[in-house]
Amino acid sequence: MVSTPVVDIEVDPLDERRRRRRVLLRIGIPLGGVALMIATILLIAFYADRANRDGALALSDDLLATLEQRIGIEVSAYLEPAARAVRILRDTLHDGALGDQLPLVETFASSLLREIPQIANLNFADENGNFVLVRGGRDGGIDVKLVENAPGPRRVIWIHRNTAGDEIGREEDPTDAYDPRTRPWYVGALANDQLFWTGIYIFFSQRVPGITASAKYRDASGRLYLFGVDITLDALSRFLGSLEIGRTGRAVIMDDTGELIAAPTGSATLREINQEPAAPRVDELGDEVLTHAYDRFRIEGAGHRVIEVGGHRYISAVTPITSVGRNWSTMIVVPEDDFIGFVASNNRKALWMSLVIVAVTTFLASLLVRQGLRADRGARLLLERQSAITRQSGAFASLASNASLFDPARSLPSRTLTETLADVTGARRASIWTLRGGGRILLCEDSFDRETNGHVEGLELHRDELPGLFRHLLGGEEIEAADAAGDRRTVGLNRVLSAFGSRALLVVPVRRDDRVVGSVWLEDAPGIEGSRDFVRAVANMMALRIADTSIAPVAREPSAIAKLITVPVDVARNFTADLRPAAIDPSALHAEIFPGMAVMVLRFTSAVAMGVRISGIPRSISDEIACGLQQIATDNGIPYLKLAGYEIVAAAGFQPAESSAATVIADMALVVRDRCTALFEESKHSYEFQIGIDCSLAFGGAVGNEPRVFNLWGDAVHIAGAMAASALPGTVQATEAAYQRLRQHFLFRSRGSFYLPHVGEARTFVLAGRL
Repeated sequence: MVSTPVVDIEVDPLDERRRRRRVLLRIGIPLGGVALMIATILLIAFYADRANRDGALALSDDLLATLEQRIGIEVSAYLEPAARAVRILRDTLHDGALGDQLPLVETFASSLLREIPQIANLNFADENGNFVLVRGGRDGGIDVKLVENAPGPRRVIWIHRNTAGDEIGREEDPTDAYDPRTRPWYVGALANDQLFWTGIYIFFSQRVPGITASAKYRDASGRLYLFGVDITLDALSRFLGSLEIGRTGRAVIMDDTGELIAAPTGSATLREINQEPAAPRVDELGDEVLTHAYDRFRIEGAGHRVIEVGGHRYISAVTPITSVGRNWSTMIVVPEDDFIGFVASNNRKALWMSLVIVAVTTFLASLLVRQGLRADRGARLLLERQSAITRQSGAFASLASNASLFDPARSLPSRTLTETLADVTGARRASIWTLRGGGRILLCEDSFDRETNGHVEGLELHRDELPGLFRHLLGGEEIEAADAAGDRRTVGLNRVLSAFGSRALLVVPVRRDDRVVGSVWLEDAPGIEGSRDFVRAVANMMALRIADTSIAPVAREPSAIAKLITVPVDVARNFTADLRPAAIDPSALHAEIFPGMAVMVLRFTSAVAMGVRISGIPRSISDEIACGLQQIATDNGIPYLKLAGYEIVAAAGFQPAESSAATVIADMALVVRDRCTALFEESKHSYEFQIGIDCSLAFGGAVGNEPRVFNLWGDAVHIAGAMAASALPGTVQATEAAYQRLRQHFLFRSRGSFYLPHVGEARTFVLAGRL
């Protein structure tokens, strides 16, 4: 089923579109400006970030290229002196290093060790396995190792000399099985006519990694001599460790097989093969970034590239070292953030500063929007007030042209006044009330409903029914309640207003000679502030129309039953459903007929409300009410009082001559209503109770084993319960039979007709108070 849209015919669509367009312009333009500024700042930030990042990466490429060049120069400068030393040894020592040549070898080697610190050992060997090694000794001296292999028996002698060249020690080592002819530098030089470089290996004497440059020489007699210079790589490792590549970057030197030549960690990276130390490969270091960079190098070759490892980006650079004549390369890895991290940091700072600018701009835009909306609101209020003034002026002119409206002799209802009030104020209902009966009765002269265009008159409200409203009204007070049900001044009036669907109420008293003679009511008036003076003016004019009546309150002594006697706190909390068994002797009663029984049923509508405890009272609401009812029954001779679940039943009229039974029950109902109202208001709960009264036939008798309990049933009990179940919350509803017996002494308000079982259609009344 397709629903039909609701159209408000009081709203001009053209004006509504204009209003929306103005609001859009007032809000949209400033907010659009702020949004455009934010978009521009983000676009500039994005462009600046990309440009700065690309620039930083370009600078990083230049830096890495410079570092690679520096490493190549350092490696070349580190290795070249050793190569020159080998050539010099080959060209100088033609006849080998043994015999008469040994002193020259020692002197020459000592000078080379002092001048070229990267040289660790100088090696001299021949084809018979004779061997001389010279290395640096303690305190600037030298250590010489002689291996005399042939002719004669093999001997290994160590000679130690000081700085001056004097021998300070000599020993033999028969366990030394060193044979130079098995070493890489000898084998490589023997197979090569040029200068030969070994790969990295572990020196036999020092047990440290290094490389050797070696060359061979064959004399005229065909005798073969070999010369080698050992270079340790610790200095290269220390050099690599001294390089600052960003914050955490690192560089290594490797050969084309991935074997490590030098690394910042030095000899700490050695591994063992067959219990012998050996140089590791790059992918055996356990460094995930270096391994990834090496794998990319094996696939793509040398060059600069960006790799991603563990969610982080790294710059990798692999460059061959061409100046040393070896297949060596430098590999550098550095986190990209080390070079461009400052870019992100600066961009964040710039973004924060931009956000400050945006915040200031947003604040200024909000002020502009607020000012614009205030201006529109002011203009709208001005237009509304001008319109209200126009309507009020027209209304005053209309009222002035019909002066008979305010003539006290006029008997017709004031329909023109109520319609004018409703039209000018926009109220849902407007009504005029006059005080009658010495200020005890409010009589509705006329009430106009704008929704139905209908008029109602003759409704009466009594002071005993609404004491709070009358007290404030007779005091000359204007009553304005946004929610009449929750305002103490209008307690009970919501039962009248809710029948018409009204909630808010404005009551303006009508005064004559400093006395209140009536009032003007507006229900659900939306914009009363601009029309309040008009309503007051109409109220003052109404004073001319309302006849002079005495409003002095009629004094009367309150019924004795109206005073609740305070019940001691220590009343027993455990009791049976029979709250009043002592007044009736169960042994003397049987199933008897009581034709004039008066019954009151108090019914609670909420289990939670029954158990609520009031501050200052150590009992629940239901307990407090039950204690009060017991006291009332005792003081007024009410013989039957029982509690059953949500209901309390009270009854009187067991004797045929008991003519005051209905009056006693009605007085009890009013006192209970007032007490319940006060308790529920104090507990901040709505009125969770209903009261019903009926006067009709009932049956009663004692039932059960000893102790027997008196039970009451029949139409009076049943109909009183039905009255309670259908009553408005917080009210006392009575049947027509009760009304007929009580109308001379109590104030009733007709509620309507209801169908009662076995009775048919019957009128019901709301008990308002006592006359």
